[in-house]
Amino acid sequence: MVSKITSAERVNVLIVGAGPVGLVSALLLLRDGLSVRVIAKETKPRTGCRGPGIQPRTLELYKFLGVLDDILAGSGPHQSIHQYTSPDNGEPPVILWDESKKKVEEKVDKPYLSTRIIAQVDHEAIFRACLLRDYGCQVEFGTELISYEQGSDTVEATLLKSLTHKTETETTKFDWLIGADGAHSVVRKHLGCSFLGQSIKKAGGMLLADIHLLNGWGDDHIKAWGALAEKSLLIRPYMSAFSAQHSTPSQPKSDTRVQVMIASQDVEYTTENFKLNGVVGDGNTKGRRDMLVDMIHELSGRKDLVFGDLIGIGVWRPNIRMVDSFGKGKVWIAGDAAHVHSPTGGQGLNSGVQDAFNLCWKLSLVHKGKSTSNKLMASYTEERMRVVKAMLNVTTRLLRQAFGVNEDKTVNIEVNSAQTTISTTTTSTNSPDKKQPSGINNIVRGFELRMFGINYRGSSIVLDEVAPPAEVLDPYKMSPEEPVRGGDRAPEAPDLKILHENSSDGITSLFEIFDTTKHTALVFFKSPLAIQEFSRALANYPNGTMRIVVIHPQGSTERVLIDGKQEGDVVEVLDTKGHAYGSYLRGVDSNAVVASEGAVSQDTGGIVIVIRPDGHVGAIVKDVAGVDRYRRKVFT
Repeated sequence: MVSKITSAERVNVLIVGAGPVGLVSALLLLRDGLSVRVIAKETKPRTGCRGPGIQPRTLELYKFLGVLDDILAGSGPHQSIHQYTSPDNGEPPVILWDESKKKVEEKVDKPYLSTRIIAQVDHEAIFRACLLRDYGCQVEFGTELISYEQGSDTVEATLLKSLTHKTETETTKFDWLIGADGAHSVVRKHLGCSFLGQSIKKAGGMLLADIHLLNGWGDDHIKAWGALAEKSLLIRPYMSAFSAQHSTPSQPKSDTRVQVMIASQDVEYTTENFKLNGVVGDGNTKGRRDMLVDMIHELSGRKDLVFGDLIGIGVWRPNIRMVDSFGKGKVWIAGDAAHVHSPTGGQGLNSGVQDAFNLCWKLSLVHKGKSTSNKLMASYTEERMRVVKAMLNVTTRLLRQAFGVNEDKTVNIEVNSAQTTISTTTTSTNSPDKKQPSGINNIVRGFELRMFGINYRGSSIVLDEVAPPAEVLDPYKMSPEEPVRGGDRAPEAPDLKILHENSSDGITSLFEIFDTTKHTALVFFKSPLAIQEFSRALANYPNGTMRIVVIHPQGSTERVLIDGKQEGDVVEVLDTKGHAYGSYLRGVDSNAVVASEGAVSQDTGGIVIVIRPDGHVGAIVKDVAGVDRYRRKVFT
């Protein structure tokens, strides 16, 4: 039975897709006062480990969003890999990627330096729980986007809802539509965006499965057999304290779920099934489970491994693709809907989360009428396109290293009438057809994978008035010694003493102050007069969009300089150990001439650095006119 309903009450944003990108988008928008609906065509939450790596930069963003404690409690450190002979002949394994043996130099400006591991099924559960707890928002499972029509002010969406005994179609208008619906995105296809790229056939494919290992070895490492380019098996414990069988002090290794990854020239894959050595697996779950277990036993030589129920099974093939635009008007896409790539390097899920952070603050400002600039929404494509292109190059290089593939190929994508090139070549002196040494130990994992270097230098909405002009760097890789410039990641600065009118009370940090719903203006000053002038200029920003943080230099007198300030809008702090001045002003010469766009520059004896809601530097200015120039770039 099919019935039709029409919703009368308009919700601000429809989010299609309930993976991490869709759920993060929902939480960002709800935090900013917008209403959302999150739909997923699946009838229940997806299972499986999938993308388990949460990079340090994403941990910082989760800190701003207020979910980091839950993520840390539900995740574990990066696992080492124990590489065995295939089949296992009893020799001790070679231990790879042992992060516990590496000395990580602590940096005050980067408080989270290590990747965290959490199965995606558990990652998503944390966000669903947060949405329900904080906002009463629940994912509408069994609800599929069929089509939509974009008008000048609204998007009319047709939804198909699969209920217990019937299906219903619903036609509803929304102010905005965000497509976080994966590589086969309905939203992207209706937008008409291209999805150009390539499949790297020489890298083959991989069988991915999730199953219970009943006599496993705990959650502290991954076991591997064979070489990726030939025949290999990896078994990764979920290692999630958030699982139904979570770790406890008395039972530290009780989570029996594992992810299995098999690459073999003897395995032929289809989306529905697979076969090994010409034998087709039974299409039912039990048959697939038994054949999977047989494959594991054959490749590992470990007949002693005892497996329980199969959780899920699927096929992965290497595809490198990206869109020519991240959206237009009232419809935008993020995550795998906009770009797909190799999982080598653990960048995909993290890139999608950063898409969401870049998009949602801009959408919110425009929705509330606090910005009418068309280029603000267009800057989402402008900024993320450069980053994603660089990310595709990084992860494809790692894929080729792992599978020993060297193929000279580039993909040209037209973006806003300009050509951008994705290079998928692995540099080598050998011929393109010659297979290179492969394996996990051949992958060179650079510091850039932690994603601290992602920057939006050169963006049309970034203002950097320091001289000489900032060099526009690779948007994905930046030297740790590079001084902070416009578009860069905003570093942490701890040990800030909060100043009140009659007392000093408490210690905070910039990461505690940054807010995903507003900009933060860091005011560094040499003269108290500068504070008053900058504060008056910042007061011209739309109400509720700017928090002012006046940072007194180390060793200065602890006295409040702004009287009668509204609670929460202005914070005065003392930089007790010089971290804020040291991190943010290292590359700024206070006597440097700034660009004034025809205006007369007037040195007020201070510098204002504006941090955007996504944790990137939006502006570095030295005068009141510069404060107003950034306002006109973003808010008008």
